[in-house]
Amino acid sequence: MGTQPTPQGPPPPPPAPAEIYAVFCGGIEQATAQKIVSGLAGAMALKAQHVHVLFQTAGGYIADGVFLYNFFRTIPIELTLYNGGQISSAGVIAFLGARHRKTSPNATFMVHRSTNTAQFATSTKLKHMAKSLILDDQRCETILKNHVNLPPEMWAEIEHRDLYISGDEAVGFNMADEIGEFSPPAGTQVFNLLLG
Repeated sequence: MGTQPTPQGPPPPPPAPAEIYAVFCGGIEQATAQKIVSGLAGAMALKAQHVHVLFQTAGGYIADGVFLYNFFRTIPIELTLYNGGQISSAGVIAFLGARHRKTSPNATFMVHRSTNTAQFATSTKLKHMAKSLILDDQRCETILKNHVNLPPEMWAEIEHRDLYISGDEAVGFNMADEIGEFSPPAGTQVFNLLLG
């Protein structure tokens, strides 16, 4: 009389890859910041060791850029952000929080002073708006100066206009660590952080 086979449970899930690749292309605002955090938290839960993100943004809200900067600086896994086209304004602030920062040689960065609109503002609202802009400028400048070595004439230029920096210049100014392309290995699944 033969023995009955022991029932087997479901097979264990495949191990998470040590490196995960993702793309972010969008504005820096609360909803997109939540999706970025959710995606990176998911990677941490999978015990990924390194996340690579192709990062493209025209900027957005300073508060959300500063939030992402602080989050990127403190997450306990390796994070590499890549500029494959352009990173502007609040996006540059967020980008500087990554432990590793790479840029395509033909990518650009843009930094400028904080902006807001005064349309239909009362005098009281204008005072509060001015204080908010001053605070945003101060915290952005502190973050920039902690990472970026711009010559004095470029710091002066930011006071009056948008400042554009090439990929090659960004490496020289320490905005990026090196020239490098976002290049997932063939067959790698690439996640869209805006769909997370």
